[in-house]
Amino acid sequence: MSKNPKKRRLLVNIITIIFLCVGTLVAIKFAKGYRPSLQEKTIQGTGLLSLTSYPKSARVIINDKLTTVTDDKLYLTPGNYNVVIEKDGFHSWTKNLPVKAELVTSTDARLFPIITSTSPITFYQVKNASLNPDGTKIAYTLNNAPQNISNGLYVHSISGNLLGSNNLQIAENIGKDFADSLLIWSPDSSQILAIFSEKTESTKKTLPAGRQALPTERLTSAYLLSTKEKNSNPLVDVTIRLPLIISQWQDQYAKINQPVLNLFPDFLQKILTKDSYNVYFSPDKEKVLYTAKINQTLPDNAIGSSLPNINSSPEVRNLLKGHSYIFDLKEGTNYQFDIATKSSEIQKDLILSSTATPSASLNSLKQLKAQTESYYVGNFSWYSNSRQVIIVNSNGINVIDYDGQNLININPGVPLNNFAIPSIDGSKLISLTNLNQKPESFNLFSFDLK
Repeated sequence: MSKNPKKRRLLVNIITIIFLCVGTLVAIKFAKGYRPSLQEKTIQGTGLLSLTSYPKSARVIINDKLTTVTDDKLYLTPGNYNVVIEKDGFHSWTKNLPVKAELVTSTDARLFPIITSTSPITFYQVKNASLNPDGTKIAYTLNNAPQNISNGLYVHSISGNLLGSNNLQIAENIGKDFADSLLIWSPDSSQILAIFSEKTESTKKTLPAGRQALPTERLTSAYLLSTKEKNSNPLVDVTIRLPLIISQWQDQYAKINQPVLNLFPDFLQKILTKDSYNVYFSPDKEKVLYTAKINQTLPDNAIGSSLPNINSSPEVRNLLKGHSYIFDLKEGTNYQFDIATKSSEIQKDLILSSTATPSASLNSLKQLKAQTESYYVGNFSWYSNSRQVIIVNSNGINVIDYDGQNLININPGVPLNNFAIPSIDGSKLISLTNLNQKPESFNLFSFDLK
């Protein structure tokens, strides 16, 4: 008797459907990281550890065992792992990383060279340097050139030029030594204010017992200089125009700062505008470094709780007066960052509006300078990738992860006025420092970080 072809076809279809369903389920589980365990004789969930670094092809040591090289992805059983990423000639990167079932844990290690190639930018003694708002140009003063006419104020272009090949003199030291001035870039980098002042003894005759008269600082002259060409002599004193210039620049900074501030949660906006000082956003605008004015507690991390996986470094939600922190917008995490110190002379306030009737006070002018030049009010500058911060201390120039991990030393030389800044692409670090010169002789040097 012949078999029924319809029944046979139905059976084949059922088997095919079952096979497809089982295969799809297995594929989904496999994609989520489930793997067979011969020891446990079962199917275990694993997590994916994504390992990337710059430069690439760095060795990856997990729990003291050489495992792979970057860039790579590994499926690991859930647990905590000590991960070290290292490469010959570079400082190693270390972190304890928790791997969770069905989740991806990522590393993005930036390795910095142990010995940096160094190139001079200037040769004849620089005493004053200022970085423009977009980080592409440096204004600096030259004071010991072979020809006196070469002494003065210069603008050096960092981006898109070979170092030392684009130095434009914009003013000569005729009657004024720009090394003694306060250099303030305009928000659009088209102009520089050179402010001259003098300190005088306090005129107060009666002071509390045990206190000495402190010197006061008085503005004496101001010059508004173009940064695109050499300004002809005699330079015009613009002191009388300072209130208008200050108001215009405040308005420009307000238009820059407010949209960035609006990216952050409402509770943090209030803290950054009213309860903090020395507020500096990272280059990608996704992190902010700030110092608390008062003790207070941040709300629970609603952003982080909505994400499957976040940075494992311990965060701090209780803010203490005078302590510095870094808030990460993407993950809602907040890290204590007390390696960042502050100046006793000036504290930056975030400019969010222009003053209706600004005075030409030195404090107003210093606030303009402090808007973008973080080294002016502290010992820190954001590194260009927004994942590290440059720190200047008694050990010289250092780099540290934004969560306070992996502090390494770039150069033992302590820069003048904390001036140590990165190029836009992060390939160089430029510092006003002393390398094998007379004790009081400083110049601009470039350190290769590639």
